[in-house]
Amino acid sequence: MRLDLGNLDDHARGCAILGTGGGGDTYASVLAARTALAEYGPVEVADVGALADDALILPVAGWGAPTVGIEKLASGEEGVTLVRMAERWFGRPVEALMIGEIGGGNGVDPVGWAARLGLPLVDADGMGRAFPEGDMAAMHVAGVAAAPAFFADERGNGVAATPEDAAWLERIARALVVAFGGSVAGADHVMDAATARRATVLGSVTLATAIGAALAADGIEGVLGQTGGVRLLAGTVTDVERRTTGGFARGTVTVEGTGEDAGRRVVVHVQNENLLAMEDDRPLAIVPDLITICDEGSAEAIPTERIRYGQRVVVLAIPCAPIWRTDAGLRVAGPERFGFAHPYRPLEELAR
Repeated sequence: MRLDLGNLDDHARGCAILGTGGGGDTYASVLAARTALAEYGPVEVADVGALADDALILPVAGWGAPTVGIEKLASGEEGVTLVRMAERWFGRPVEALMIGEIGGGNGVDPVGWAARLGLPLVDADGMGRAFPEGDMAAMHVAGVAAAPAFFADERGNGVAATPEDAAWLERIARALVVAFGGSVAGADHVMDAATARRATVLGSVTLATAIGAALAADGIEGVLGQTGGVRLLAGTVTDVERRTTGGFARGTVTVEGTGEDAGRRVVVHVQNENLLAMEDDRPLAIVPDLITICDEGSAEAIPTERIRYGQRVVVLAIPCAPIWRTDAGLRVAGPERFGFAHPYRPLEELAR
């Protein structure tokens, strides 16, 4: 498979669905990736198993509040800066990029970076969705060191850091987010291909593209069929409480049911991503399973920063990647990590 001008929009639609409201708006990311693909050609999507064991893979993603990314545009050169810093550090070439977070714009930006660099993009990512904190990565669950970590802004500034662990990676990155004006590109949990085979969410790039194609063909039903997800509620957004603090967009979205769902009300709790969907006192879906709010007409996912009063929406929930349902995965990104009192129960149980 390769990503090109013909399937970039499908890929972006799928990334938006997997973004669960976060990961950054895909609009500007698509424009940047389209420009890079037009100038430099398509990007090969490589099976991690086809790479040499010692091939150096650089996971890349953006950090910061998604609300900032709408106005603070990237230059497109951030990936080049990150790769050059990593190559100087390791003394050998980076042989492939990896999407650190498949959700939202973070799943799209690396396509343009890979095109500019002439590098393949491995068919994997670090989350299988979007999470609000950088240590919530499959590589962390698998014991891959967070250091060294590299950060780059749109002006060509670069910072290399050696966090003691993934928790320190998160602290350092958030400080840099503030210093760089609310958003910054980063690379961390650098690894070889042998490690990537056991420490990442495999197949996520092809999955995102398939979800987007299914959405374009069959709308909400296409997304549900491709992901095994469920429809929680169709209705109207009647309240949005949103604030940007500590590098995150936090708040709640209230949806009042319409049609067959009339009389129902679902409140979605947000920290960049949609993390918990509650009806009365009952959870309908909870992190690490995915909760996505889609436009009722187009079926496209609505990012956190674009949710508005009066929108007609459908709230979906999708099972997460298996790694997040393990004890180790739940310790890293389960409900307790976000301060929720409700214990994790798989979507398949809650949906019954």
